[in-house]
Amino acid sequence: MLRTLAAATLAALVALGATAPARASTDLAALSADDAAAVQRAVRYLNDLSTLRARFVQISSNGTYAEGEVIIERPGRLRFEYDPPNPVLLIADGLNFLFYDRELKQATFLPLWETPLWFLIREKVQLSDNIQVTAVERENGVLKLTLRDKETTDAGSITLIFSDAPLSLRKWELVDAQGISTQVSLINPEFGVPIDSAAFNYDDLKIQRGTTQPDR
Repeated sequence: MLRTLAAATLAALVALGATAPARASTDLAALSADDAAAVQRAVRYLNDLSTLRARFVQISSNGTYAEGEVIIERPGRLRFEYDPPNPVLLIADGLNFLFYDRELKQATFLPLWETPLWFLIREKVQLSDNIQVTAVERENGVLKLTLRDKETTDAGSITLIFSDAPLSLRKWELVDAQGISTQVSLINPEFGVPIDSAAFNYDDLKIQRGTTQPDR
């Protein structure tokens, strides 16, 4: 069950990010003036975000639950470490995305841009490409932006959820092609804090022979 939750998250990440890097196009002109302003404000916030450290709670609509710690250092670096007994560790080192099972000592490597979280940790966050804003919701001090890939409309979506005044990222929700949603809520997030670069190093992990290693 624990592996299923993390594996479902990985599957959603891959499905949402499996197209080629961005191409020029925009849907911002189709939004109302207020919605377009809210989107641009969120984009500016994400571009100003340097580091993030938080506890997280992950809940899936199929009934699975997990907790752990997330660390982000933009651009390109991310670490999701699940609490025991969940053996899964996720690391982005700026080039590759690693899905690692500590018990099985098995690793799956993906190009970093093949996950929708690449949208959050890329060097420049922008919407003037193949990312479409499908919904903008503003109520009770909360801003929600729902995004999807224009060219893979049945792959799923990602919703970024911010508290407002001041703007602050608090949660995201992934919905995969089967309609299963996975929510990741940030608990006591710290922004702009120093991060040890060792958090994104996986050279010391014991990886079972036969796993394809990435180019470093």
